[in-house]
Amino acid sequence: MAARRVPLVLLACGSFNPITNQHMRLFELARDHMHSTGQYQVVGGIVSPVSDSYGKQGLVLAKHRVAMAELALQSSNWVTVDEWESQQPDWTETVVTMRYHYRRILKEYERSVGMHNNSNLSPQLKLLCGADFLDTFKIPGLWRDDHVEELVGHFGLVCVSRGELQPERAVHESDLLSYRRHNIFHVREWVKNETSATEVRRALRRGLSVKYLLPDSVIEYIHRHNLYTEDSEMRNKSAVLRPLVKQAQEPVKSLDD
Repeated sequence: MAARRVPLVLLACGSFNPITNQHMRLFELARDHMHSTGQYQVVGGIVSPVSDSYGKQGLVLAKHRVAMAELALQSSNWVTVDEWESQQPDWTETVVTMRYHYRRILKEYERSVGMHNNSNLSPQLKLLCGADFLDTFKIPGLWRDDHVEELVGHFGLVCVSRGELQPERAVHESDLLSYRRHNIFHVREWVKNETSATEVRRALRRGLSVKYLLPDSVIEYIHRHNLYTEDSEMRNKSAVLRPLVKQAQEPVKSLDD
């Protein structure tokens, strides 16, 4: 049965500022859920930190966020960190990052199975996110409708519930999301974990313990490089998020862009 399942890779995009145990937990929850559908076999996971040009307040340099993610995922045998998005000179739309990874995954798959493979179960790539991600589609100017259509219709979402958020409501209230609801997978986290990277940074600025919220190796890295101080939190304080500017300036229209 497992051999007939669709190979699936989960991609998580975000600041990872810093990566937390909850970020990593999302992958485990999503893999269990997708396996339980009987349709998919999760073959990999990718953490893709955003580039420095994103413009979010308190965002530390990408080289540090990538390094912390690599340390955190040393214990995982299926989730890896990819630097491509973080190394781009400008902020990259989520759909562009998805396209890049999907092309790479297809090339690797074709190389591994050879040209004489008769299976029609090509690998799929879906975006892994928290339920709060669905609410970002409502922010004026942040998303283009064609980007949402491609993201949800062509790729698909795996959304893990967080706290009191109800992803089903966000889907219901959007005609576009409702139309593509078959490609949005809701994962319920019954073991509540409200770890927030924002609260972690606040605790670090105040000299409080974040042990058991982050891997010890990540905590050691943060202290060694003196990250998440009052000064670092002021970075990009007056900046406008790059997506709000770029979406209007450089629209991305198709899968081939």
